[in-house]
Parts: sequence; structure tokens; C-alpha cells
Amino acid sequence: MNTPPPLVKRLRDHVRLAAACAFSAVTVLYAALCLELTADLPYVVCGPDACPRGLGPLVLWALVGGLAAGGLWWSVVKGRGYRSGVGWVVAVAVALVALWPGWLGYSWLRGPHMDLFSYQVPDGPGADRPLGSWAGDPDTGFVIRGRADVVTGYNGEGRHGWSLPAPAGGAVCAMSGDTPSGTGLLTLTTAESTCGNRLVAVDVTSGKQLWTKDIPKLVGKPSAGGSLAVTATADAVLAHDLVTGAELWRSPLPAGAVAMEVAAGPDRVLLLARTDKGVELFALGARTGAVAWRFPMPVGYESPRIVSASPAAAVGDGRLLVFDDAGRPGAESQAPYVPTSGEAEWLVAGEVLYASVPEREKREVLAAFSLKDGRHLWTRAFDHDWRIRTLAADRSGRIAVVTEGAYTHLWHLDPGTGKPLGESTVLRGLRLGESFALYGRTFVNLDDDGRLPPIFDVAPTIGW
Repeated sequence: MNTPPPLVKRLRDHVRLAAACAFSAVTVLYAALCLELTADLPYVVCGPDACPRGLGPLVLWALVGGLAAGGLWWSVVKGRGYRSGVGWVVAVAVALVALWPGWLGYSWLRGPHMDLFSYQVPDGPGADRPLGSWAGDPDTGFVIRGRADVVTGYNGEGRHGWSLPAPAGGAVCAMSGDTPSGTGLLTLTTAESTCGNRLVAVDVTSGKQLWTKDIPKLVGKPSAGGSLAVTATADAVLAHDLVTGAELWRSPLPAGAVAMEVAAGPDRVLLLARTDKGVELFALGARTGAVAWRFPMPVGYESPRIVSASPAAAVGDGRLLVFDDAGRPGAESQAPYVPTSGEAEWLVAGEVLYASVPEREKREVLAAFSLKDGRHLWTRAFDHDWRIRTLAADRSGRIAVVTEGAYTHLWHLDPGTGKPLGESTVLRGLRLGESFALYGRTFVNLDDDGRLPPIFDVAPTIGW
């Protein structure tokens, strides 16, 4: 039998020892990571909807690494390749180096994760209820959160930028949904009466009050759109100039009508009102307030709701209706049912409506509809997640979606196709309320619960 030269044998022994140590180190790492991933499982049994992402392949690679390490150690012991001090020094160095590609492999298997980066201290149990939020300049990351007692702006670092308290003895009643040209609208009450009797325009960056109008018997939320600030009262719809506050027109409600909702756009103002004929949608001219057309809305077990003033669109009886300039709705399609309960599950971006839609009462899917003709564009289901928590449009035009199942995920979708742009991000350990808004990486809690941080930021997870 041929015996290899001593130098070759020593090199082989060193290689076997180094490989055994490397596989052992990676196996121990993967075993520890498997335990870490399963430590916080929400269920006792790890099923298809509960297992952490990447756990299965990680267990498999841990087993493969363990078997490889076992075979290599058997070879080392059989050949007595463990008796060299130099070999042990090289083996330990190789094992430490091997941990890095092992960690990279784990990071790839589990996918992107984010956790808490910074937050505001909770308001406390005595805080007034939140009303809504606005986004400021996206370059600065400014966000605004409104409560019944105060509206607060937070700078890009999550610190207080400005505060606008409610009048003494009064309250903030409602906030506009949009802030065109950086101007938001508030309705306030200055006395104990039906909320509210004062309309205030606010610069969202500085918190400065641009103008104030006392208007008795305001109804619902104000709307800012185009160059108009529009409000409804008990007997009329009023339009003011968004910049100066000058009253532009006043359109009386039909006799006996009760305003439900208004929406302003560059081309028209839409009014949803309850009349003696049921619930009707009125289109008013943006310049004069004259009624251009009216349409009787279908009513089901959910109340109708305005989607957009420009283009003109509304939902009634679970159907999206898109209107032409003469008030004629487009042809009905076999589009999915569109719910009107709640607000966090709707997003209007450009000329598309994105809405969460229940599917067979098991989960929610995201559906996109054209506001040009009402067509159903696409539907997107989310693996293992049964609830859509919030929607947002980010600076690059993508649609951000937060979903919840056994874990909470952040997805970014192509607005045209609904296809995910990359892998979803797992959001770890965030204290999210039932209602919240998302602006980039900043979350704004809108729960009526002072125990949650009012705002917080997330960042990519470093480490486990």
C-alpha cells in the first residue's frame, strides 16, 4: 500500500480538521438561530401560517451541516489529525471566518426585517382621542398627528416641531383628508355645541394658522382640493379660497336635505346628502357652486361614500360608480365588492382606487380600480396574511401595504400590476394600534389609547 509523504498527510489532516471545525461552527450557529426564530412563535404548533420565514430551509441546512461535520470529525479522529497545534490554530481561524457566509445565508433565508428605531413617549391614558394625520414635506419626513385637544407636528427625527392647541373650552373636531399646497383644514368648536363652528387653514410645515373663519353649524369633515376649502353646514355648502380664506360661493342645500360628506377637486365639488328621495350625489361647479348634476345613489347595508371629486367617483351598495361630466355612471362590471366601512383600507393615488376587499370571508385581498372608467385593474392576495392593516403611496410611486397574519409584513407593490417589488419586510415587535397611518418609515398610531407611542420610526434589523 502506498503511503503519502508526511507533508501531504499533514496538509490533508489540517484541511479535514479545518473543514470539521467550519461545518461545526455553522451548524451550531444555525441551531441557535432556529431556536431564536421559534422562541416567539405565536402558536404552539408551527403550521403553514405560523412558521417564521426561512425556518424550514434553515433546519435543513443545519441537519446537512451537522451530518457533514460528523463525517469530517470521524475522519479526523480516525486519521489522528487532531494532534497538530498548528492545525488547530488554522481550524479555529477558518471556523470563525465560516460564520460570516453562514450568517449571510441565514439573512437571505429569513428575508428583510425591520424593528423599532425611535419613538415618541405615549401620551398617557388621559389623552384625547386622535382624529387623523397629515404628511408634510417628504424631503424632511415631517408628519402631523391631530387629537381633539391639540394638533402636533413632528420633524424628521420624530421630535416635536410645533403644536396647535384647541381653543380654551373647545376642541378640534375634524381634519381634512388632503393637504394640497401644504395647507390642511381643521374644524374647531369654541364652545359647548355641536362640533364645530370654526374653520382653520394650517400650514402643515410651520403650524401657522393661515386664516380662520367662524361658520355656524359645520357638518362632517372639511375638504381641501385644488384651490378650494370646502365645508358643509346644516343648510349649505361653502367654498373658500384655500390661500386667502375669502368666501367664493355658497350653495344652499335642497329643502330638507342633510349633508353627509363633501369632497373638493380642481374641477368640481361633490356633495353626498340625504334627501326626501334617499341618498343623492350632487356635483357642484368649482367656480360658482351651481349644481351641475345629481344622481340617486344605490344604498345597501353600508352607507355610500365619495371616492374622488376629480375624477367623480363614489361607492354605493358595494359598487364603484365613476361618472362622466354629465353625471352618467359608467357601465357596471363584475368588479369585486368594495366596502365602505372604515377609512384605513382605502387609498386614492392618481386615478386609481386601491381598496381591501374581503375574499370568501377568510382573508382580505387588495383590489385596484380605474377612476377613469371604473374597470377592475388587478387583485393581489398576500401569502399567509389575512388582514390588510393600512395602505400608502410612497415617494417613488409604489404602493405600500401593511398586512397581518401570524406576523406583520410590509409590502411594496407595482401600482400598475400589483406585483410585489421584492420580498416583503417582516415588522418585528411594533406596538401598532387598530388604526394607524404610514408615511415612508414613520408610523402614526391613531388608536383611542394613550398607552401606544403616538409616532415611531422603523429601521432594518441589525443582528438576530
